Amino acid sequence: MIKTLQAGRAIAALCVVAFHLSIMMGAPRYGGEAVFREFTLHGNRGVDFFFVLSGFIILFAHYKDIGNPESFGKYIYRRFSRVFPIYWLYTFIFVLLLVAIGGVDANMPSTAIDWMTTITLVRFSDVSPPLSVAWTLFHEIAFYATFSMLILNRRLGIIVFLLICAISIIFYHFPTEHGRTPFSVYTSAYNLYFLFGMGAYWLYQKGGSGVAELILGLAISLMTITDVIIPDELLRISLALGMALLLAAVTKFESSGKIAVPNLLIVIGNASYSIYLTHISIEGVILKVMKATHLQTSLGNELTYFITLICTVIIGCFAYCYIEKPLIGLFSKPKKLYSNA
Repeated sequence: MIKTLQAGRAIAALCVVAFHLSIMMGAPRYGGEAVFREFTLHGNRGVDFFFVLSGFIILFAHYKDIGNPESFGKYIYRRFSRVFPIYWLYTFIFVLLLVAIGGVDANMPSTAIDWMTTITLVRFSDVSPPLSVAWTLFHEIAFYATFSMLILNRRLGIIVFLLICAISIIFYHFPTEHGRTPFSVYTSAYNLYFLFGMGAYWLYQKGGSGVAELILGLAISLMTITDVIIPDELLRISLALGMALLLAAVTKFESSGKIAVPNLLIVIGNASYSIYLTHISIEGVILKVMKATHLQTSLGNELTYFITLICTVIIGCFAYCYIEKPLIGLFSKPKKLYSNA
């Protein structure tokens, strides 16, 4: 295991959790003050990093499977067991809560095609799934399916990747919350992020000190964040490139023993999927309790923010340890074939 990958997962998850918490506290029912919004404004870029990271991880875990059709079943099973069981379980629990107590901003599929979209994570309609953050999983599943072509036939896989790359460049766009249709998702520029991640793995494999990738990655990222030189329409894709270069740099640093990853980040990184899927629901419950008990008034919005953030992450870690991890174990037999990537 490359520990910096887990650290990257942890940092990305924390950024997204903090971003949504600021937005949530800005809603009138939670006090109407978007606490620390100036600091968490770009926290949603953690999702972009998840995409880049996924490209790296999948190539790292399945590089030897490319061009080896006998590995296709193992690959599909590993991807299925890692994504779907816990997603289905959390969705089922959330839907039960919606039916029992309702929800202000929650989405419930209303047609058979919407349910099919929600369950399969293949976009047949423009429905927003009950777990709204699951919109990212549609891109993940599309990437997994595309990568499987490389396993079945290396040449075919390369052709498919080149085709997707061309389509994503031609239609260059990023679907918004209310514009996620089958067409917009599968032509989205988000699909390029996975390729950047695969490129980061290629740089990692080439070896070297990682200093060049660090300098270039920092330069591109800073230019993107400060809106210098780079045209507005290329800011997001440039940031993804910067992220990929930084990812290549830190993984090289780890392999050469130049950096060490704190255990806390590894713990949070392991739990990042559970944290990501559950954080909005958990944040909402905690804030409702804090408001109903007048703790938010007593503690103030800033302290309420930190308590909610910390509790959300801790609960997500417990969910990983006592729900997600055991569930993965049930789908990991024989372990030599289907170990967690």
